Amino acid sequence: MSKTKHQPEVKTEFSQGLKAHLLKALETDPKFSEAHFQLALMYKKDEDHKAAERYFRKAIKSDSHQILALEKRGKNLLKKCQFQHAKRLFLKAQEKKHHCARVNIQLSDIYNNQNKLVKAKTCLEHSIQLNPASSKAYRNLAILLLLQKNYNAARLNIEKALDLDYTDCLSHLNLGMIMKQNKDYKDAELHFLIALYINPKYVACMLEISHLHLIMKNQMEAKKYYQKAREISPNIKHAKLDKILG
Repeated sequence: MSKTKHQPEVKTEFSQGLKAHLLKALETDPKFSEAHFQLALMYKKDEDHKAAERYFRKAIKSDSHQILALEKRGKNLLKKCQFQHAKRLFLKAQEKKHHCARVNIQLSDIYNNQNKLVKAKTCLEHSIQLNPASSKAYRNLAILLLLQKNYNAARLNIEKALDLDYTDCLSHLNLGMIMKQNKDYKDAELHFLIALYINPKYVACMLEISHLHLIMKNQMEAKKYYQKAREISPNIKHAKLDKILG
């Protein structure tokens, strides 16, 4: 029997053991938000979306209660001029906010997959409120707004994401797509090229830049990028680009 056949079984046993460990931890401390979060991620990976949503929501609830409690205690200590103790509590509250922001991003993915776009958008907005330095939250919100064809708001959010993390090739890709939609072809090409510079094997970006060159009547360039994409992913298909290969 080959080695490969044993791997999923070992992985499943480990997964089930870890789930049991996390559930045991929650019996001891039901407010352990990281345990709720890790369980949710495991259920999400297993595509048990109902269980994932339930534990993401529990993690958010736990974090929210702890944030309020820490900030309240910190404010009381400030009134007593206990500044160092207050500072420690406020830093803990900030850590909880950042944790809760990450959970909201994950929960938004669950809602997005269920086509509950309003709930997904609300989660991302909450994530940004909790951690305004989260480029991923801005980027995901921009992608969601693109699905709703709200191009101006999408562009503002993707530009904010790039302000926070200029090395995120997915943000460059989406900004290029927005610019292509607005017929800002040169700027669109620039962001596609930056995305490819960051990730030279980014097939989705190769398809976008190939299609962009087709729009701009640069058939040789379009063919070049499409051939590169096909070399990496031979099974990809694109109705308009397939025609230029002959």
